[in-house]
Amino acid sequence: MATINLIIYIIVGGFIGVLINYLADVLPLTRKFTMPVCPNCSALHSLRSYLISFKCQQCGKFPSKRSLIVTSLSIIISILVALFPFGRLNFWFTVPLIVFLGLILVIDIEHRVVLIETSIAGLVLLFIYGVVLQGFVNTFIGGVSGFLIMLFIYYFGIFFSKILGKIRKQKIDEVALGFGDVYVCGFLGFLTGWPFIIGTIVLAIITSGIFALLFVVIKLIRKEYQAFSAIPYTPFLILGAIAIFYVQ
Repeated sequence: MATINLIIYIIVGGFIGVLINYLADVLPLTRKFTMPVCPNCSALHSLRSYLISFKCQQCGKFPSKRSLIVTSLSIIISILVALFPFGRLNFWFTVPLIVFLGLILVIDIEHRVVLIETSIAGLVLLFIYGVVLQGFVNTFIGGVSGFLIMLFIYYFGIFFSKILGKIRKQKIDEVALGFGDVYVCGFLGFLTGWPFIIGTIVLAIITSGIFALLFVVIKLIRKEYQAFSAIPYTPFLILGAIAIFYVQ
């Protein structure tokens, strides 16, 4: 990789990270594009305080660790995508995909929610990518199948929680999946197409199961375990979808 290209990928990765952080800061709160506010004092950030000084002009609070982590990972992912192209897409056509998937991943981890606004955008954006990558028919079937399969798992999770609650004689409010995960599986189905959405779901189930097991073990060791603790599921669906493109 030429030095000039590496510099370009680093700059683009930094821009991707800033964009993801900005959208993750404003969309969960306002559902629209607005100036971000300081999470400490709720003062509006200026462009200078948000992008240059990196701290609130009112209280001096610096951004969360998430901002640094997302920006650093975006740069790394930008370089990796340049070295190992995603499907048949070139680097520049992959950039919107990185931004979108990174955004819903960050919001789900931080807020445990998948916004309806990002879901609608995902259905449109990933349908377009799907048609480019594998044609209309496989894209359509993949999206519908992903939605219906995850819808079944969603209602099965509710049913299982109710049965378990009756057995234990206690109400269980936490559910394994949120309905937002159903939308995510739908638009990821558009991206991966049929039959690869099946592999995406299987990989998500396996990786989330491994993570949950490690999570429980660590919490037990630290004596912080609480039964029926929910974990974000969208990251595992995204990882499964990405992995499918590199193993098929």
